[in-house]
Amino acid sequence: MIYSKRTKPISLVIMESLERRTTLSRKHIHYLNALQKGFEGELAFDCMTEELGLGCIVINDLFLKPKMSNAFQVDTLIVIGETLYLYEIKNYSGEYDYGSEMLLKKPDFEISNPLIQVQSTKNKLKIFLKELGYVFEVKAFVVYVHPEFTLFHAPEDKTMILPTQLKGHFATLRNEMATMEKLPKNFIKDFMMHKVKQPAFTDDIPNYQSSDLKNGMRCEECGGFELSIYRQAYQCGNCDYKNNLNSVVLSSVIEYKQLFPANKLSTLIVYNWCNQKVSKKRIRRALNTLSKNESRD
Repeated sequence: MIYSKRTKPISLVIMESLERRTTLSRKHIHYLNALQKGFEGELAFDCMTEELGLGCIVINDLFLKPKMSNAFQVDTLIVIGETLYLYEIKNYSGEYDYGSEMLLKKPDFEISNPLIQVQSTKNKLKIFLKELGYVFEVKAFVVYVHPEFTLFHAPEDKTMILPTQLKGHFATLRNEMATMEKLPKNFIKDFMMHKVKQPAFTDDIPNYQSSDLKNGMRCEECGGFELSIYRQAYQCGNCDYKNNLNSVVLSSVIEYKQLFPANKLSTLIVYNWCNQKVSKKRIRRALNTLSKNESRD
């Protein structure tokens, strides 16, 4: 059972908006590509967990803020009986040499060994479980999902799952599911009470203001600006996508709010943000819709 669906990280949402609306430096293009590749890897792993079916609980994209200990982030958590399977997902590709502290991508690119990161997350999760009053076993893994990833000199480490080991790992999970113990009744409720919205990690995002960005509504399918506006609909000149006009106006409002969360929304601001292509009446309707949706959340 998929308890929590994965959503695109806000840092990636912002960077993709900026890519369309301004010119990014080479450094920031590299950062955007890394975010996109990471998210693609998480979605690839999600496809595998979805095939597990009933008998387990899959929680994706967790940012937990315990009352008495440090906040922490989890890519994927699978709950089978009273055992929690914690996954740190990596979508690296190419040839790497293993090191206990660093992985070296030939010829000279180094990254921290993800086993260090996943061990830290495991420790925080165990402390959090103790706070909640549950004594569960926690098994933590770094999972490499890209089929073209090779790790030379890798030790036989049961906490590391290479691409060729994924099939066997999920077969093991299915065997565990067949003999699972019943999950304590209130565990998921107690656990998810501490889930909070993941903050945007802004250190690597370039500084920007509204005057730096291109105005205009973007196609909800391809992200392009080449829209033909009709009375109740629009059509993209880039990909031929068609949809209700109110939908793209609301999408534009949401995009502005994601880029400028501290700014107060107004009809005039959104009117200019949409490059004055739709009426202020329609914009007010979109703002009202957004306000109602947020009050329900």
